[in-house]
Amino acid sequence: MNENKTVLFNQELKEEQMKSLKEIFSEYQVSTDYHDVSDLENVEVIFHWNKKMTELWKQGKFPKLKWVQVISAGVNSVPLSDFREKGVILTNASGIHKYTISEHVIGILLYQMRSLSKVVENQENKDWNQDVSIQQLYGKTMIIVGAGQIGRQLGKLAKVFGMKTIGVNRSGNEIEETDQTITQERLKEVLGEGDIIVSILPQTPETINYFSKDLFEKMKKGVQFVNVGRGTSVVEEDLLEALNNGTVSFAALDVFQTEPLNESSPLWDHENILITPHISGSVEHFRDALFAVMEPNAISYVTEGKVSVNKISYERNY
Repeated sequence: MNENKTVLFNQELKEEQMKSLKEIFSEYQVSTDYHDVSDLENVEVIFHWNKKMTELWKQGKFPKLKWVQVISAGVNSVPLSDFREKGVILTNASGIHKYTISEHVIGILLYQMRSLSKVVENQENKDWNQDVSIQQLYGKTMIIVGAGQIGRQLGKLAKVFGMKTIGVNRSGNEIEETDQTITQERLKEVLGEGDIIVSILPQTPETINYFSKDLFEKMKKGVQFVNVGRGTSVVEEDLLEALNNGTVSFAALDVFQTEPLNESSPLWDHENILITPHISGSVEHFRDALFAVMEPNAISYVTEGKVSVNKISYERNY
């Protein structure tokens, strides 16, 4: 073991998973608590970046840091500009959330379109009332804005329900999971076709306040809007205006400009908004899914000095 090289794990894993990683990092000191690290200056690899890591980084505690593996798809919790300047390798957990977020979107839409909230209310009141509004996914057009791994999986599910799908990505390169693929620059051309708009955008300089009044005004009257990407991509005041004038008939929001959502936010009380507290990406077997990314990266890093999956581009921030 080299006492001058340390790997810090801030994420609890299964016993057998930690055993495997310790074997991979056999030449390193391995710690699961930064308090136990005798010299933070020797930390070379960190798994799971949190607020405390940012504090320590600002204090200059990790001068030898070479690689950070975050446990989310988003990387906005890390000091990106510093990492880029210092040449720190950054990897995310992209892909482990694609099933759960896709299922969340479909579940929310079925909940709304089958009027299940009203059905539950009727059950509580012992009211045998068949006069409930019913819509179907079949035949609807879903526009998936941010058609990466999650968007592609959502496209698969939408097709199962007989929906037409339009994927929107940065390049416009065709993906087989959607019926049509376009660039973000062409989104305005098709917005009016969408019965359902789903945002899965990452946070980049280009996506801040992306969904503003200009885009909402081009949507079909009565569109349903779902955001499971980043809260910063939506101008919340403009969304409220679109809801109040009927352009958007229903909004399901899992992410927000500020989290936790402030109690004074008007979003809480709007009758046509369903709020979930940033849980769409919760994974049933999270540690197994995360380990499937961490292990190959650890092997590649130790043997070749580089990572094999989910390396972040500092040019795109994803």
